[in-house]
Amino acid sequence: MIQSVHIRNFRCLRDVEFTLSPLTALVGPNSSGKSTVLEALGAPMAHVSQDVRWKHDRSLEVCVDYRTAVETMKWTLSPRQSKAVFSPGAPFKYQFLRLDLNMMREPITVSNAPVLAHDGANLANAVYSLTRKQQADVAEQLCSLVPTFSDVDLVPVGSGKHTLRFHDRWDPAVHYSPSEVSDGTMLVLAFLMIQHQQNAPDLLAIEEPERGLHPYLLGELVAFLRKLSAGEIGAKAIQVVLATQSADLLDHLKPEEVRFLDRDTEDGSVRVEAVNTGADGWERAFAEYRNSLGGAWLAGSLGGVPG
Repeated sequence: MIQSVHIRNFRCLRDVEFTLSPLTALVGPNSSGKSTVLEALGAPMAHVSQDVRWKHDRSLEVCVDYRTAVETMKWTLSPRQSKAVFSPGAPFKYQFLRLDLNMMREPITVSNAPVLAHDGANLANAVYSLTRKQQADVAEQLCSLVPTFSDVDLVPVGSGKHTLRFHDRWDPAVHYSPSEVSDGTMLVLAFLMIQHQQNAPDLLAIEEPERGLHPYLLGELVAFLRKLSAGEIGAKAIQVVLATQSADLLDHLKPEEVRFLDRDTEDGSVRVEAVNTGADGWERAFAEYRNSLGGAWLAGSLGGVPG
């Protein structure tokens, strides 16, 4: 597990250092640098151009240090060079998800998909690639969270393509296509697939997981991701980093799992702060907001808010 990361000269990340938990949420307003942090975390797995340098200054060295309990891994882009170097050894496995509901609903040519695509476009093939038991388990989990349905499976739609099919809870003769079910249903199904991916990532980054989900499902999603990060489900423990601007999602997280982002008013560089739960008066102040991280954040008490 990556315990901390130090990022220098990567886009708006002039010089930031912060710790990571098994499950970490990056919280802040639009353009606070959340997506950039996710990009920097995945830099070893991506082709990165010289345009990632702070203010496009090609004389700068870009560096990301990833510290674990046993070593420090380093990703470096030297001045005026376009090819970065990662050391020591091979990069860790990184997966980024920003699910696209339109793509997820489209029929797709049948093929094996052991890993969910970053936009979820291969969701039907990911379900198809599961064992029968895994498919049954996912269907049972989905239907417990979205009890409008009794099952989910696949149906051919011609020309070598197939699509997902959702079974009505009250009438077994009625089925629904992906275009007929809610955004939340599609998103929950995609998230449930993470636990069954082959060659699972070491680090999973998710952009705005709250989109389309009811507040109740946000709590279930956080609980699911926390179990995933602890290795209680799936083939191995997967460290998870979320980027969010949802106060509702924040209410389901622990203070030690949250990092708040904002921009320096002098030069626009990103600042990352953790909640200081050991500060004098923290418990009393938190109680004033009824132990609501979302409420405390919106009130401006924790940072990471516009202005």
